[in-house]
Amino acid sequence: MIRLLLVLLLAVPAAAEPWPLPGSEVVSIPAPELGRSYRYVVVLPPGYEKAPERRYPALFYTDAPQSTALIAGMVTRLSAGGRGLEPAILVGLGYAEGDTGQYSRRRDYTPTRHGDIDAVSDMPGRPVVYGEAEAYRRHLETVALPELEWRFRIDPARRIYLGHSYGGLFGVHVLLTKPEMFARYILISPSLWYDRRLMLARERGYATLNRDLPAKALFLVGSLETVEDPDPEPFGAALNAMVEDQEAFVAALKARRYPSLEVESRVLEGEDHGSVYVPAVRMGLEWALPGSGKPPRLPCPKDEPNCRYPRWNRLAPDR
Repeated sequence: MIRLLLVLLLAVPAAAEPWPLPGSEVVSIPAPELGRSYRYVVVLPPGYEKAPERRYPALFYTDAPQSTALIAGMVTRLSAGGRGLEPAILVGLGYAEGDTGQYSRRRDYTPTRHGDIDAVSDMPGRPVVYGEAEAYRRHLETVALPELEWRFRIDPARRIYLGHSYGGLFGVHVLLTKPEMFARYILISPSLWYDRRLMLARERGYATLNRDLPAKALFLVGSLETVEDPDPEPFGAALNAMVEDQEAFVAALKARRYPSLEVESRVLEGEDHGSVYVPAVRMGLEWALPGSGKPPRLPCPKDEPNCRYPRWNRLAPDR
């Protein structure tokens, strides 16, 4: 009987346990002015504990629950492959505690309340909220960044921002509000269509009040994030003219000839709004954290049929 019980107990599968990412921890930081708290996922570089005097650049990226494993794994793979990325602290900007990701990002990453009027809340009993990007930016600037830089050896002069879609839109908001918050911006498929292309108007407003924009920015978008030609509704919010919007925004920035601004724009051939994220993150990492290893391979010329590099690695030239 005892033997039978042992057999039955051994046959019961053990409860699954979470598998933490090596070198990572989650930090919860209250946002008193907003009445909520946010979770931040911090991944420390190899050798962090062995160099207590060293301060590191930090990559702050949005949508931490979906992005942390991908970005951390990509950093590890690229470094192991000899590309020599500079070691950096990775900081995932998580959502407000108790909120779904969709609910939190709609509210925190958008600059005005003029969002999708047909949007449906995925949190029963709570209406969809847009337009708190500036309040969230102030929380990052005055509360979260100082707290994280106190806890970890982050070099405040080498902060890097990475955001996709609404996260890219939020990055543009920061760029035009307080560009010195980050030294570099990796802006992937930013939702510049939002609120009737509001950010293009804000760029013009910034230019009337400022003679410089101290930042380095890399804009990336998929070639399929566009509209058919001819477009029946140019730059309309109902159509994803994201390639056209990005080109217009970057062209406007370049025309200002700001002394401290370095801006690049890339269109990744064959990528759509979802698939662009992986190659864009890789390019952004190599652009923002160049190390001492071998440089990344050059992209294929646009019209070179015999190029031996993969098609997805091609970069369209600036337009």
